[in-house]
Amino acid sequence: MPCAIVTGSNGGFGQVIVEQLLEMEYEVIAGVRNIERANVLVDKSEKLGKREWLHVFELDVTDSQHIEGLKDYIQSKEKTVDVLINNAGYCQGGIVETLSEEEWRNQFDVNFFGTVSLTTALLPIFRRQRYGSIINMSSVSGNIGLPGMSAYAGSKFALEGFSESLRYEMLPFQVYVSLIEPSSYKTGIWEKALQHIKQTSTDYERLVENLKKEARQSAADSGDPHEVTVLLKTILQAKTPKLRYPLGKTAKQIHRWKHLLPNRWLDKKIIKRVNR
Repeated sequence: MPCAIVTGSNGGFGQVIVEQLLEMEYEVIAGVRNIERANVLVDKSEKLGKREWLHVFELDVTDSQHIEGLKDYIQSKEKTVDVLINNAGYCQGGIVETLSEEEWRNQFDVNFFGTVSLTTALLPIFRRQRYGSIINMSSVSGNIGLPGMSAYAGSKFALEGFSESLRYEMLPFQVYVSLIEPSSYKTGIWEKALQHIKQTSTDYERLVENLKKEARQSAADSGDPHEVTVLLKTILQAKTPKLRYPLGKTAKQIHRWKHLLPNRWLDKKIIKRVNR
């Protein structure tokens, strides 16, 4: 039976990904930061009749002891790792001038360094196997840095570069690294990010209010996170998975715009939208 590891499994994309993998008859190690909140996952696995295939594991990707514990568990059970899905993350919203160094570091610790640390710990297993998939959950913000999203976009841009380099290092071992780049989905990430934006100057007042309006509108128009399961099946069934998979209409549009249109066009479009 193939084995998959999923981080950030308590909700959002992580939860629906775990459900999909169980339906695809994967044994799933579901990493959760708070194991006391894993009851939803357990209930879902029982309804699917797959409880014995689900292993809930306490995993804070910023905690080196948790990562070593997971690695030891895999080795003690003599498991292969067919799929690693780095999904853990959050969005730190805020104007650059108002973000603290601690907020920047926390954002990168979870979204970037946590992924790097866990992936690096498991690479020897993938290398020895000579097969597998590593799927990193990026974002439309890994392609474009929007106002109020500098910390989040920075962490996702870093993840994109890391993933691209790692892909070429692992291809000789038949291990494929891919990025999923979602736009807005009903996971709660954007609303949480922007609802507590600080402002230290009235100069930003209009921008902040417009960003909050955009977040509310985005939440109302966002897609069903279960759409990621269709894409996940495509990636896992592909003989040679691609590097980048934009998910959602907006993500695909921005991917095209960035490659086909001049920056000055994007400048005008974005400034017009957030300053109306």
